[in-house]
Amino acid sequence: MRAIVIPKNGPPSVFEEREVEDRRLAPKDVRIRVEAAGVNFADLMGRIGLYPDAPPLPYAPGYEVAGVVEEAGAQVEPTLAPGTRVMATTRFWGYADAIRAPQHWVVPIPESVDFTTAAAVPVNYLTAYLALLHCGAAKPGERVLVHGGAGGVGLAALDLARGRELEMYATAGSDEKCRRLEALGVVKAFNYRTEDWAQASRSALRGAGYHLILDPLGPTSFQKGLAMLEPLGRIMCYGFSSLVEGQKRSLWKAATKVLTASKVNPITLMNENKGVHGLNLAQLFTQRDLHREAMGRLGTLLSDGAIRPTIDCVFPLTAAGAASAHEYLHERRNFGKVVLVRG
Repeated sequence: MRAIVIPKNGPPSVFEEREVEDRRLAPKDVRIRVEAAGVNFADLMGRIGLYPDAPPLPYAPGYEVAGVVEEAGAQVEPTLAPGTRVMATTRFWGYADAIRAPQHWVVPIPESVDFTTAAAVPVNYLTAYLALLHCGAAKPGERVLVHGGAGGVGLAALDLARGRELEMYATAGSDEKCRRLEALGVVKAFNYRTEDWAQASRSALRGAGYHLILDPLGPTSFQKGLAMLEPLGRIMCYGFSSLVEGQKRSLWKAATKVLTASKVNPITLMNENKGVHGLNLAQLFTQRDLHREAMGRLGTLLSDGAIRPTIDCVFPLTAAGAASAHEYLHERRNFGKVVLVRG
């Protein structure tokens, strides 16, 4: 089996294509021929060497794929028989020709959904679903701020928010991205590169705050966000993308940011009626019932056309394609999802 591996930590150019041994299926596993693989910021952090959940080198990144079931274990449900078109979350190794996955990570997709679109769903939409609706419990009439609104999770959250009577706000890294977000229904988008989004929020909200903030950035945005919460407001923290400032890791910069991260005092939270919730999808793969229920719901929404992932661009599922995709994300050029596609 061919896989696109990270042999050592470094810039995007480190990717190599290697032959790796196929792993034997367990009774409830399927083997999927990968037609498309989503690219996520966690992949970049793993390649740099700043992702604590990454396996030992060398390994292939990739948390989500779409493709066709090639082989099914003896106890796999009939809905995932060989030949079934599927999307799946994966525990790394998605940048490959094929991958083994337990059946509760895998959801069938109809012929009407192409593989590129399906590969854009599992990680971003599962994260957005858990952050916005499951843990975040967003309710009609609430004001929600989505940091990184032009990224995969941000746009997934905006997609899932449609029809729920939520007042959505966002931050993004350019005026053009802000305009595009507002065209999608965001009440106001703030360019975090040219203005202080917290001050701009207070002006736009006339001194009011947010009921829910989705934050994948890190300590600076978290501290400002905590001050912006309404009573009974909550922040969902699901990333630390501010650690990545270049194509190589800087342990000094990373350590400085981690050590200066805000400390949360539970008494302060109680007195101010505010909540902080952490979300790390990588630590939820063993939660079978949660994973199955959430992925099943997303599969239904996708099949019904109720969610429509925004695809920014695609690159070949090769070492060169992976390098180009990572460079593209490092430069924050994307508006939506970046996907690797089999040639």
